[in-house]
Amino acid sequence: MKYLAPLIGVVVYLALQAAVAGRIAIGHVAPDFVVVCVVLFGLERGSIPGSLFGFVVGFIVDLGNPGSLGLNALTKSILGFAGGKIGSAASPGLLVLGMVFFVASLAHDIIYQFIFQWPNVGRALLLILTDALPSALYTAVAGIVVERLLALLGARVVTTFGKARR
Repeated sequence: MKYLAPLIGVVVYLALQAAVAGRIAIGHVAPDFVVVCVVLFGLERGSIPGSLFGFVVGFIVDLGNPGSLGLNALTKSILGFAGGKIGSAASPGLLVLGMVFFVASLAHDIIYQFIFQWPNVGRALLLILTDALPSALYTAVAGIVVERLLALLGARVVTTFGKARR
């Protein structure tokens, strides 16, 4: 059961990304529910489990795009690790959680774009300004909504970083 809940969570977040994100997109800007999943897991479980979870989730996402195999695994591993470190150091609250989602999504896209677009740094910067910034804001709002919905449903959610509530 210890490993079943995160596996079910991954499936749910991937389904949200595939089925819902495109439908609630504003123009070409959509929230990244997979980033929300990895960050919440890292905040709750810590840096090492968060990075391992991020790697597995990123690898699953990479299987859908073999041209950049490993890039999502790398970026989501970094997010899971950072989420775990932030979880042990930051104070709780929805505003802080929203900022964590915003920074995590933006950092993910910056790392991804600079590696994927290399050596075309100008194209990477343009995509960061036009796509990553609005997407990070949308992901922050969506992440807070998802976290609050999970709390209403009685799921384990982050109430204080590094600690979870049943």
